[in-house]
Amino acid sequence: MNSYEKLIRGYNEFRGRYLGKENLDWRNWAKERQAPKVMIIACSDSRVNPIIVTHAALGDIFVVNNVANLVPPYKEGKLTHHSTSAAIEYAVNHLHVEHIVVMGHSGCGGIRALMSDNEEAEDIDQEKGAYSFIKPWMKIVEEAADFTEEEKERYDEEELLCMCEKRAVLISLNNLATFPWVKKSVLSGHLKIHAWHFDIASGVLLEYDRAEDDFIALK
Repeated sequence: MNSYEKLIRGYNEFRGRYLGKENLDWRNWAKERQAPKVMIIACSDSRVNPIIVTHAALGDIFVVNNVANLVPPYKEGKLTHHSTSAAIEYAVNHLHVEHIVVMGHSGCGGIRALMSDNEEAEDIDQEKGAYSFIKPWMKIVEEAADFTEEEKERYDEEELLCMCEKRAVLISLNNLATFPWVKKSVLSGHLKIHAWHFDIASGVLLEYDRAEDDFIALK
């Protein structure tokens, strides 16, 4: 069975459950509208689907996926083309979600590209077209890769990568707060924003704790 055939088989299994009588009321309601209480901004990485990680059901989460789960800073103007910004606007102003989560993860390819400081390799990449969109996109969180000399000496490459992933999530969280409708909803108490980091190898999900200024395992 090839990868495409696997998708079709999975769809047929899903459809068998979806069309069950136990889902009739939900289908009748859901065909007209959605009312998720949570928005998750996650990476496009195939290993970290937030629906699977949280064991959520259809309709539970309004999901946005992009490379490295980035949130750009708020920017007005008709010439801007931020699909993530549009999704945030819709989630807050129309769906009235109660939580927004920025979910980072281990082994992020976008963050690894950000950390690459090999100028010769970058020039070659540009000639080949590789990273022609990724590297400019990653500039949104470029400060996350600014390590001190002490940090570079103390931590190995994988540890620095993990640090960069978490810092990038926090930059995106701060960028999220620059959207006026997000800020208004947070101040009114209707909306809460969160930063997560999922470790693929261990399956541990961390949440940023402001009081501790650190990522703490969720229980």
